Amino acid sequence: LVKAGAKVTVVPAQTSLDEVLALKPDGVFLSNGPGDPAATGEYAVPVIQGLLERDVPLFGICLGHQMLGLAAGAKTAKMHQGHRGANHPVQRVGEGWAETSGLVEITSMNHGFAVDGTTLPPEVEQTHVSLFDGSNCGIAIKGKRAFGVQYHPEASPGPQDSFYLFEKFVGMLG
Repeated sequence: LVKAGAKVTVVPAQTSLDEVLALKPDGVFLSNGPGDPAATGEYAVPVIQGLLERDVPLFGICLGHQMLGLAAGAKTAKMHQGHRGANHPVQRVGEGWAETSGLVEITSMNHGFAVDGTTLPPEVEQTHVSLFDGSNCGIAIKGKRAFGVQYHPEASPGPQDSFYLFEKFVGMLG
């Protein structure tokens, strides 16, 4: 994020909506983390929903992507076989990525849960899919400045295949 031009303030995962808003953020990055998204969602989803209601730009990766999906009304599921390691091909799909739809990124992944793409509400668009198993690897919320990816663009296995995501997010700020 810093390389893409953002000033970053880090807060704990259980920071309240009021505490986040008191910082007057131009945007909120929902970071990765371990664990079952349902457990983290108990405290994170209401905060993310409050940010969505206020149209605060949001970008989530890995667990942050799953939290964004839950906040938008999708469900998550434990994967039969999780994704671990580098060199996972992910394809860009959907209208929101029309200019680059079909391109494949080489990504790093480390997760055992995923957003269930079959549960996406109409206002949530699937933007990226795994070419290994077709699982959801990205969403964007229509009419909002909010998107997420399941993989780790900061890991740069491509090596720069996914840097555009940070540039896109920083471009939404201000």
